[in-house]
Amino acid sequence: MELQVINQYTRDDQKIHIYSQAFLNNLKAVKTLCKPETKLCAVIKANGYGHGIREIVKILKQGQVDFFAVANVYEAAYIADIVGEAKILVLEPVHTSYSPEAVRLCAAKGIHCAIVDVEALKFVQDCLKDSNDILNVHIKVETGMGRCGIDAKKAAQLIKKIQTLKNLRLAGVYTHFSTAAEKNLTYAEYQLQNFQTFLSSQSLLACKDVIIHSANSAAMLNMPQAHFDMVRCGIALFGWVEHPDLLKIKLEPAMKFEVPVVQLNHYKKGQPIGYGRTFSAWRDIVGAIVPIGYADNYWRVYSNNAFMKVGDKFAQVIGRVSMDKTIIDVTDIPDVKVGQYVTVIDNDPQSLCSVYRQAEMADTICHEVLTSLPARALRIIH
Repeated sequence: MELQVINQYTRDDQKIHIYSQAFLNNLKAVKTLCKPETKLCAVIKANGYGHGIREIVKILKQGQVDFFAVANVYEAAYIADIVGEAKILVLEPVHTSYSPEAVRLCAAKGIHCAIVDVEALKFVQDCLKDSNDILNVHIKVETGMGRCGIDAKKAAQLIKKIQTLKNLRLAGVYTHFSTAAEKNLTYAEYQLQNFQTFLSSQSLLACKDVIIHSANSAAMLNMPQAHFDMVRCGIALFGWVEHPDLLKIKLEPAMKFEVPVVQLNHYKKGQPIGYGRTFSAWRDIVGAIVPIGYADNYWRVYSNNAFMKVGDKFAQVIGRVSMDKTIIDVTDIPDVKVGQYVTVIDNDPQSLCSVYRQAEMADTICHEVLTSLPARALRIIH
């Protein structure tokens, strides 16, 4: 008998449940904060925040989405065949190490691309000089983020240059806030003022065919004056934000992650458990071993700290999280069986194993927890 090789490695016992209606409800909720004419750009970079980029596109295009924003041209190419009437915006600025084929693909497919320097403009024009295709360009203005934008003076020069190139069209101008998710919005308002000054200097607010955008999820929720023509909504569509106490709308977490119990061990009082003997049984304990560890981005910081949900009860992680196994204490949970599924990440924001709780334990944000979902886990769409 020959061993059958599976080309795409998926563990069907690690189950990530994706709830379509939660996504669509979140989409409707965020749109209630915007004017009817405001476009919505769904940010689905990093493999759809770990949920599965193609899966999320198929769900969200059932609602009213004008753009899908991705991190790079590779993600754009991966979803280009399924976005329907929506456009794709590539947030990573075009650079001269792009392949000419990538530039030509974006122009041919109507994919919008960011550009932040004149060398990239010349590169794009050279790639397209023998073509009738036009690349839709968005200029990212540096207003205080200190990352990928271009300062106002050079941005103005880029806009003038674009008007002289036959294969490029100015389709958008935007910026990005560094502190819109914080409770103190003073710096975000400073950035907004910088952006408004630039827009006024270039008479861009009156341009009907140029999309002005600046608001990420946090600014969309907290800074209505920053909505302009389009908002870029990412984490909120997945049901999470950095400061849930500031929420003005109801969001529904759209994912739950489960794995099975693969072994039950009985530990005597005083017996050490796991690497480094960081935990010793303080009583006779029943430990359930589950097949997830730091190789699945279930981090070692959760050792002796995190919880998983077994039925409607919570079981604490005991001992160190190892590469692909974790042990939880199920002593006080009756009738736990091998094969029974436990919840690693709950879709209840109040849960002890919610994304909020895990982010707090790891001293990070929801985005990092979500984008660390294991690629090999099976995605199940509900």
